[in-house]
Amino acid sequence: MELIDNHRAKQILIFRGETVMRFKIELALKKGQLPLEYRQSVISLFKNSLAVFENGRHFANYYEVGKEKPFTFSVRIPCSTFTKDVILVPNRKIDIIFSTGDIVTGVVFFNALLMQKNKPYPLAYENAMSIKNILIEKEFAITTNTIDVMFKSPLCIRKHSKDDNKDTYYSYEKEGFNENLNKVLESQIANSNILPTSILEGFSMMPVHCKKTVVRHHSQFIEVTLGLFTLTGNVALLNYFYANGIGSRKSSGFGLIEIMRKEKL
Repeated sequence: MELIDNHRAKQILIFRGETVMRFKIELALKKGQLPLEYRQSVISLFKNSLAVFENGRHFANYYEVGKEKPFTFSVRIPCSTFTKDVILVPNRKIDIIFSTGDIVTGVVFFNALLMQKNKPYPLAYENAMSIKNILIEKEFAITTNTIDVMFKSPLCIRKHSKDDNKDTYYSYEKEGFNENLNKVLESQIANSNILPTSILEGFSMMPVHCKKTVVRHHSQFIEVTLGLFTLTGNVALLNYFYANGIGSRKSSGFGLIEIMRKEKL
């Protein structure tokens, strides 16, 4: 697969009627295991790819301290088993779904990662992962104000206390979830510089079939949510969430959604 430029990417997406750039990265592992904090391994791969692509000129746009990152991703680890210390992956394959509503961001990451194809990237435990293929996925524009979505990476809602510099995380069943969800989404939209925060008026996010889970992130276990939600709100807002993810720590592998029953949109 060849590199793509911004103009070509825009032509492809306009022709398809899309406002999202979403692609799947297929990787192979040297050994059949991953660290429990596998999201950090993916972020490290992203950073390394940007650092060497075009002499690193795009790196600061995304990984300078305080930069808002307009993307999300999820990691699929088929046939895996989680142990106390590592994740066992007998088929030695993982997939990453990368999604963004910003074409420039999509093109930069696509090309940077493509340049790393078949180059082993070192992991813990003398392991390594190699990109084998990158596939641009077909997407669907949302045209209705109510959709059912499945979180393919966990919904993360974080409350940060400046007083003691501590974070509290909320799953859907924890008291204070809705209040902190609304604050996180308001901050997300305000920082996007794309949509006005007033677009959140009337937005609702109802759990349908969800579960609380705990994941390891930055050497701590945090409370998050997986499962099916019904989202109701402005169509432009729903498309934005679909492209860029929902909630806290999206660019660290949280908040990516997949639309259910796409044929009805």
